Amino acid sequence: MTIKVVNNFLNEKNFNYLTSHILDSEFPWRKRDKTTPEDKNNNIYFSYSFFNELEVNSELYSPLILPILKKLNVIAPIQVRSNMVINKLMKDPSWHTDYRTKSKTAILYLNTCEGGTEFKINKKVKFVKAESNKIVIFNSNIEHRGIYKNDVPYRYILNLNYYDYSC
Repeated sequence: MTIKVVNNFLNEKNFNYLTSHILDSEFPWRKRDKTTPEDKNNNIYFSYSFFNELEVNSELYSPLILPILKKLNVIAPIQVRSNMVINKLMKDPSWHTDYRTKSKTAILYLNTCEGGTEFKINKKVKFVKAESNKIVIFNSNIEHRGIYKNDVPYRYILNLNYYDYSC
């Protein structure tokens, strides 16, 4: 599998439940100073960890994340977090891989914007536009980067790294 794109990944009820929490003005975002270790621009963004380093980090993990992991046929999560980017603050995104292990990454777009994700596959660049409830699934070792546009103030995603039966 190179990349797989699925529109309307969650049913409307589950997607609305997820976004009603993550896009809420009271959601407890944490500031991060770099999007990736390779980020030379020190792009600031906000993140919230649901699962990392072999443990659940949030009481929202079960109601919000477990249904998604089940739908993806996840055997074991590696990391699950949500990201919020203030588009006009982002500069020149860095190419990166999430993990070099034989694992999967899924990006669930929580809002629609002109931005999205670019992938480097066989020296060619493929762009996937960010659209609400669209998920893109790919091997974690594929180089990619977020693309940010100013048509909306914020870009929201859910980033899932995991092992499934194909790994």
